[in-house]
Amino acid sequence: MDKIRELRTFIVKNFIIVLLLVAFTESALVLVFNNVVFPKITPLIFKEGTNVEYDVITVIVFAFYIIVRLILLFISRYVPIGLGNIDEKVINSFILFDGNSLVEKYEAINPWVRVLMFICIILMIVVLFFPILLAGSVFTARLMARFAALEEEEKKKNLLYEKKRSLLLSDIAHDLRTPITTIYGYSRAILDDKVEDEKRDEYLNLICMKAGKVDELVNLLFDYVKIDSEGFKLHKERIDISELVRQAGAFLYQDICDAGMELIPEIPEEEIYIDADKVQLSRVIVNLLNNSIKHNPEGTKIGLFLYKEDQKIRIIVSDSGPLIPESIAPNIFDPFKTGDESRKSSGGTGLGLSIARKITRLHGMDIRLLQGSNAPERIKSAGFTKCFMIR
Repeated sequence: MDKIRELRTFIVKNFIIVLLLVAFTESALVLVFNNVVFPKITPLIFKEGTNVEYDVITVIVFAFYIIVRLILLFISRYVPIGLGNIDEKVINSFILFDGNSLVEKYEAINPWVRVLMFICIILMIVVLFFPILLAGSVFTARLMARFAALEEEEKKKNLLYEKKRSLLLSDIAHDLRTPITTIYGYSRAILDDKVEDEKRDEYLNLICMKAGKVDELVNLLFDYVKIDSEGFKLHKERIDISELVRQAGAFLYQDICDAGMELIPEIPEEEIYIDADKVQLSRVIVNLLNNSIKHNPEGTKIGLFLYKEDQKIRIIVSDSGPLIPESIAPNIFDPFKTGDESRKSSGGTGLGLSIARKITRLHGMDIRLLQGSNAPERIKSAGFTKCFMIR
């Protein structure tokens, strides 16, 4: 949609510029012809004692008159007899704006100059129409160049999309292979009676845990593809964002406590209404809170903030844990970009943050990672090291 709006603006802007340039050029040419050219050539063309004044419009009509006269002359010479005096009837029907017949002005021209005058008139018309043709050519060229640039950009975007899709499929295979291999190996060992009875439950628990990870990954992939599809639409309604953020914090409060962490909320009591998809936006906040639980050590403080800044909503999920490495931070919202070590230790895939970004952008908002010196002052002063800000 942004590209269409940008292209529409480009076309309208260039059309107006071309139109103004053509109008200015044409006005200047008409002024030159009326005040310089015609006063100079009139005495050379018309017989002495003839009082004739010309302007551009009259000359164009006059040129048309000469063309019609030549056509009628040709017809009267080569068409069978019966046309009578059609030449004179048509000629006498040409009346200028001043009420005078073109015949009178035509007869006032020196005979030997008539052909030369006709050629000059044609040249003058060409000169008058040249700016229009030139402007049309320039406008068309700029438009074609713009379309070519858009096509090239679309090709690059498609190539990048194909590359990302290939990497995504590769990462999916990698993340599915490990738990599936574990499930297969442990279950095969149990079926072959290679596991002692006292360790049987341990193996079954590991199988169950790995199966749960596979199920979680498949669900995340399903959600990622669904949100990325063209048919996906938000179900927006008027909601109290304060209550929504409060509920998200309450939903994971026990999980935060079980992880040995502390939740520090700062949510206004007043009702703040926005148009949003309640389920999807709540999912983003829960996902960010879960992300803080999974990737931080015990004793970490987790902050949940909601406030207004410049009449816009700010939702912040922060924590006091270690900073995200600079090698990972710039691509933190890309799928499977949590870093190999992080994925091995915590089981994270990065799909959650990628889904969160897609949902926030569908709401006309965005999500950013701010940490260290880039973190908001109110976050740093509260003892937090990094945060994800929705705005």
